[in-house]
Amino acid sequence: MSLADVAQAVSSIQTWLDDPPGEAVVRQCVVLRLLQAAGFDIWNPAEVVPEETNATGNRADFLIRRGEGKFALEIKGMGVTVGPREYQQAATYAVNEGSRWAIVTNGRVWVVIDEHLPGKWEDRVALKIEMGQGDSFTTDFFGLLDAEVWAQDAFAAAVDNVRQRQQQRRDEARIRREKRPVVEQTQAEFEIGTFEKAAEAAVKMGRITEAERDVLLGKTHQASPIHNVLSIKLYYSAYGGKAEARFDPSSGHLTVLAGSQAVLQVKDYAEGIRREREQLLESGILAQEGKFLVFQRDYECKTPSRAAGIVSGGSKNGWDVWKDAEGRPAQHYRPK
Repeated sequence: MSLADVAQAVSSIQTWLDDPPGEAVVRQCVVLRLLQAAGFDIWNPAEVVPEETNATGNRADFLIRRGEGKFALEIKGMGVTVGPREYQQAATYAVNEGSRWAIVTNGRVWVVIDEHLPGKWEDRVALKIEMGQGDSFTTDFFGLLDAEVWAQDAFAAAVDNVRQRQQQRRDEARIRREKRPVVEQTQAEFEIGTFEKAAEAAVKMGRITEAERDVLLGKTHQASPIHNVLSIKLYYSAYGGKAEARFDPSSGHLTVLAGSQAVLQVKDYAEGIRREREQLLESGILAQEGKFLVFQRDYECKTPSRAAGIVSGGSKNGWDVWKDAEGRPAQHYRPK
């Protein structure tokens, strides 16, 4: 199954959502259909376990298992506003089954509960997505519920990816709302023929930034949903410096993110690392800031070890030193 399958399912579902359906219809015609489109075997009771009461007496509508990952799924009718009571019910079941994740949905709104978050049940909401918000729901849903994400136990990274996409959409909406009038004023003030030329002029005048211009002209970079889904956020601390990266299990490539710190000194034996760092400094990708070299923009490396060497100034096994938020090394996600 694929993103296209999810898009087709969402489109079909929305054709008959004139009146909010009850829980039974949501379960059969919305939830199970979307799970199947995302790649889950809904006919396999070992993968999609229905209404099983565990040893503690807790029950969820489904326990979903795929590879290394699993989550509890609680379903309500579309007319129901889900809240703390439903969050607690699903999360308690998930924890008793050895999972930090629960999802509560009324078919339209999908709420991700993270048991690792502190506070009240409503404070443990890690993410919400809602059908009816255009293509963004389809992309976000597949980003979260792609069966292969669960097979790789990569849901924490998937949540982070979707959260970033949501923030990007909010930022771009704000830019269009606030900066379009600035460009239109520039266009009228200087009698510029096109909006595009007016945007370029506004950049030169310092009225908007280049990034804001790109948003207004529709030139922002949108990474492939598949790439985003299967990228893992990893961390590495070397001699007081902190680095973050995105690892793509499909290619084995690791991209060190802008703002990451690299130590100043290079080991005497690491001549190759020294030459690469010099090139990065000359190109402006690295710049010295205080006690560290700091990545000014993202930098893709073909292996985690190469990235670790640039960050640490010496030879390192990147498969061991780069780790996710749960402490699992990059080796955990290494292509088979």
